[in-house]
Amino acid sequence: MGLLTQITTYLEQILNGIAGNLWLSVLFIFLVCIGEAVFIAGLLVPSLPILLLTGGLIAAGKLPFWPIYFAAVLGAVIGDAISYWIGHAFKHTIKTIWPFRNYLHLIEQGEVFFQKHGGAAIFIGRFITGVKAVIPGIAGMLGMSWRHFTFINIISAFVWAAAHILPGMLLGEYLKSIGLSLELVILVGSVVLVALAILVHYWKRIVLLFTPFLGDFGKSLEARWKKPKPVKPAPQPDTTAS
Repeated sequence: MGLLTQITTYLEQILNGIAGNLWLSVLFIFLVCIGEAVFIAGLLVPSLPILLLTGGLIAAGKLPFWPIYFAAVLGAVIGDAISYWIGHAFKHTIKTIWPFRNYLHLIEQGEVFFQKHGGAAIFIGRFITGVKAVIPGIAGMLGMSWRHFTFINIISAFVWAAAHILPGMLLGEYLKSIGLSLELVILVGSVVLVALAILVHYWKRIVLLFTPFLGDFGKSLEARWKKPKPVKPAPQPDTTAS
């Protein structure tokens, strides 16, 4: 909690510091939205609190909406395009290259997600923490056509940018009216999003923790979901003559 508070405060200071320079603000949002979409590297970019705080600054009249919005859209499109071409260039050999080989589990999850949802995964994946950093690259790895990818990439970028900036604007206006800070809501929202991400990725493991209390239903879940423990081969008797 303390770390999230520090991050939010730090981001707020940066955004307030550049809010007086429109072009610097546009460039910053543009680069953030590129960075958050780049294959694996996007895991390190806190785009959600930045865009929510930016929405709050727009609501306060410190930044204009349209230049910031289009900067976010363009950055998101370019970031996903970079990820696509990384995946397209390296294909499955990317799993042997640093730093991608350190995230094999996440890449495999992305492959399953993409194979299940097809082109819709590009759109849906933008809104799922963790998955959004690999899905465009997976699309390139698995041979999705550039034209099809670009169409979904552009459409989803407009929706994604609006879905992150507009709530910040609405929250900013509402919280100002009741005397609360936007930073507090972003802090709580970040905690909730982390909890939801954990729930989405590990929900079966979480449910299995409670199966001992669920009777026969719990046993049936264990039978379906628990991986059987590997059986060790029995030691062979020594047939050599003593």
